[in-house]
Amino acid sequence: MRGTKSIRWISLACLFTLIGSIVLTGCTPNSNDRVPTPNMGVNPYRVNTGFLLRNAVERGTLRIATERDYPPFSYHGTGGRLTGFDVEIAEEVARHMELRAEFVETEWENLLPGLTEGKYDAVFNQIEDRPDRRALYDFSVAYLSSTPVLLVRSSGEDQIRTFSDIKGKRVGLNPTGIYKDMAKKHGADIVPIKYISDAAHKLANGELDAVISDQLSVTNLKQQFPDLPVAASESADQVFEISAAFVKGNPDLVAAVDNALATMQQDGTYLTIWNKYFGDAPMSYKGIHDRKGK
Repeated sequence: MRGTKSIRWISLACLFTLIGSIVLTGCTPNSNDRVPTPNMGVNPYRVNTGFLLRNAVERGTLRIATERDYPPFSYHGTGGRLTGFDVEIAEEVARHMELRAEFVETEWENLLPGLTEGKYDAVFNQIEDRPDRRALYDFSVAYLSSTPVLLVRSSGEDQIRTFSDIKGKRVGLNPTGIYKDMAKKHGADIVPIKYISDAAHKLANGELDAVISDQLSVTNLKQQFPDLPVAASESADQVFEISAAFVKGNPDLVAAVDNALATMQQDGTYLTIWNKYFGDAPMSYKGIHDRKGK
């Protein structure tokens, strides 16, 4: 009888242990319930809004699309390494979210459609936040703003000073941007040239009469080639606000990226990257910090 009683007690103990184990297992947070770090700025963690942030936390990576062929914002630099202003901003955003940036390189025309297809979580590639795009996409706060400019030879021998002066003139520009429409509007003879550095050298050599580009690309150009005899003669009235783009329905991810960008403004990370590509140009520096002060 003693042996039987002992076996019963052992059996009961095992049963209670098993029940306890089940209860504890049920209380253990599922990996899908993990909350983001405080740096993400999202509280509570809303897992019912598209899942992109949750999935990023699960993977430990933020999947970011970029064009790879648009210096100084996204391009392959020394040793073939992907770099550029947008690339470094995106890397720091991911780091501030305690994630690793995982870049997906694609063509300009595929950047936004790839969001809809779920190929990546965000696009950092000089994407303008426009009303017509907001039907399908959400945008972060602007991390950059710029404006189109007319680049001419410094000597001014051709007397091109304004956009209205380019009628019938040979004007170089990147054909994938909005500059083509501007050149057509003013009756220019369009010469498609992908890189501003190539266009600027052709301009200096007399192969072009003018170049249309953006203010910050020209700033970066002059930083690289300070002796190149070209200069911006006129700025357009348009100002483009550049933001990260996301497929609609993921406000938690947008909030986390916004928080990272704001933190980068506060801790100086943003300005360090800015100075690397554009130098100390406060008139061109229209980041989040500037707009907050207005």
